[in-house]
Amino acid sequence: MKKGELGLVLFLWIFLTPILFPPCLSGWGRKPPSEPKTIEEKIASKFHIEQGVVLALEEKGYGTEEIIKLLILATATGKRADEISIIREEGMSWEGIAKWYGVEMSTLGKETQRLLSEVEGRKEEEIKEEEEPEIELEIEKELRKKLEMEKTESDELR
Repeated sequence: MKKGELGLVLFLWIFLTPILFPPCLSGWGRKPPSEPKTIEEKIASKFHIEQGVVLALEEKGYGTEEIIKLLILATATGKRADEISIIREEGMSWEGIAKWYGVEMSTLGKETQRLLSEVEGRKEEEIKEEEEPEIELEIEKELRKKLEMEKTESDELR
């Protein structure tokens, strides 16, 4: 190859590569964003908000689960988190706030638990293990009631 041809090839390589292969070069020279480490960082990352918002809610006395509920409601309604926190601080229950904005409480609860498990790093198996005993207790209560009713009916017949 002659010097002129080599220069042309280099010129085309340098200027055409970004045009022909932009996805391959998109990360050149940039570090990937660091993974959030604290619960506050993870919550802020999930809701695409600044960590300061989460810290401000913590300073107001909200726990992690309440912060997540509040941010879910804010996202679902398009309201700011501080607007919903004011309603909560005035004494309205989470159920009342959800009804007020037309959000199903069951949906809010499920989403809160799902995000809480993601933020805290728990696995789905751990969550299922926690939920199963409650279900079993409800079934046990129903069975006990039925047994008691049957006993009283059989006693009355005698």
